[in-house]
Amino acid sequence: MNVKIEEQHLRFKISEEELTTLLAGHCLHVKTGLLDKALVVTVNPQGRGKNMEPKLVLDQKDAYLNLLVPPSCVQKLFDLGKNRDGLVQEINGVSITFQVDMKDACHR
Repeated sequence: MNVKIEEQHLRFKISEEELTTLLAGHCLHVKTGLLDKALVVTVNPQGRGKNMEPKLVLDQKDAYLNLLVPPSCVQKLFDLGKNRDGLVQEINGVSITFQVDMKDACHR
């Protein structure tokens, strides 16, 4: 999983293998060291409702960026097939993109 953070934009880019993991109901995790702390990014495919929901949690040691994705959104991403745009959603002035990395796509 690659996560790109830009001004007013979060992009979560996953591989087809990671998409299969999400379809099975399992979370994705990536941890990156930042100075004396870590950024832990999670995509959780058990979100509720119809929309993706990002959450940022800070504690003494680490920062956690969680993307809650309803199963219907994971299925929709799968159904899009080879599509560069993926799913895009605006939340409180921040654009969230959730997509499959087309460089890694090999058989859809």
